[in-house]
Parts: sequence; C-alpha cells; structure tokens
Amino acid sequence: MVVISPTNQAKIQFKKMADERLLKLKEKNRKTRSKFVVKESKFSARVKSRWRFPRGKHSKVRQMHRGRPKLVSTGFRSPKAVRGLHSSGLEFTTIGNVKELVALNPEKQGAVISKIGNRKRLELLKLALEKKIVILNVKNVEEQIKKIEDSFTAKKKIKEEKSKVKNKKEEDKKKNAEEKKKKEEGEKKSKETKETPSDDSLNKDQEEVKKQKKDIEKTIIKKQ
Repeated sequence: MVVISPTNQAKIQFKKMADERLLKLKEKNRKTRSKFVVKESKFSARVKSRWRFPRGKHSKVRQMHRGRPKLVSTGFRSPKAVRGLHSSGLEFTTIGNVKELVALNPEKQGAVISKIGNRKRLELLKLALEKKIVILNVKNVEEQIKKIEDSFTAKKKIKEEKSKVKNKKEEDKKKNAEEKKKKEEGEKKSKETKETPSDDSLNKDQEEVKKQKKDIEKTIIKKQ
C-alpha cells in the first residue's frame, strides 16, 4: 500500500485547485475570444471566412488599427498547463475497441468513441459505465445505451414480422401448387376414362367383327 505524505497530499490538492482555476480561465477566454478571419471575408462573398495573416504593406489589420478585425497574438491562447484538455480537465483519447478502453487511466484520460457500429458502441458504453470511465463525446451514457437497445428491439420486431409474412407467402404458394397438381391429376384421370372404352363396349365391338367375318366367309362359300 502506497502511503502519501501530508506535504505531497497538500501539493496534489494545490495542483488540482490550480488546474481548476486554469480550466475556468480557459473557458472564459474561449467565450470572450473573437473569431479570427480574413479581413475581406466580411465584405466579399467570394472570400471564405478562414484565417490568413494579412501581408499588405498598408494593411490596417496588420497594423492593429482600432475597429478592424483582431490579429492573432500570443495573449489569446489558453494556459499551457490545461492546453488541449477537455473542460472537465481530462485528456482526449480516441478509442475504437475494448482493449483501448481498458488501457485508459480514468483519473487523467477521457474516452472519445470513434465512428463504429451500434453493436460495438453499446459494448463500449456498458463497459465504460461499469469501469466509471468518462465518455467525452456522449452527454448521457445511460440514455444512449437505452436508445441503442430500443433500436435493436425495434429492428428485431420488424425482422420477425417480415419473416412471418415471407413464411405465409411460401405456405400459400405450396398450397396453391398442391391444389393445382391435384386438379391436373383429376383432369388427366377423367381424360383417360373418356379415351379408354369400357369392357362391354369392347365385347360388342369384338362380336360385330366376328359377325362381319362370318358373313364374308358365307359369301365366299356361296360363290364357290
């Protein structure tokens, strides 16, 4: 167990207080700081509102005349101790998977989740909530988790409904195919019965053929 001496503890506390004061100062500077833009961007539509140092010989902005746009100078910059930090005093660290999230130091670093899918995002948000890691680009972690879960359940319902409709269509298709097959078989049988004569009709035909033969034989004998 590491024991911190009272003097070191006082130093840490003083540093925290100083950092808080500097963060407040940084925020105040950010709010009061004017936007640095190209001097012509206010008067001409074709000039984009970006920053470019004025190099003109008679430039009023470069000469810092009153009433002209502000020129960039060192006084506008935030304090060095809190430069590049979040307003909460944490460092920005971009993460994209569980390994990177676990490697963070929650006391000094805050996580910024990169562009990833909702499934991975949900996993990272739950882990961050469990490990008490601050997510800097999410306002309310619990709300975000609920929102993603609701979207998943809604998608699942839609998928189930679609699959039900699809199954119903397939069943109807099968039923129709079976009915059609039965109908065709019935028609085929009826045709066969019509085409093939019955036994009685066959016997009659045979008798008639025999009679005709006998008559022919009789005529032949008579002629002889």
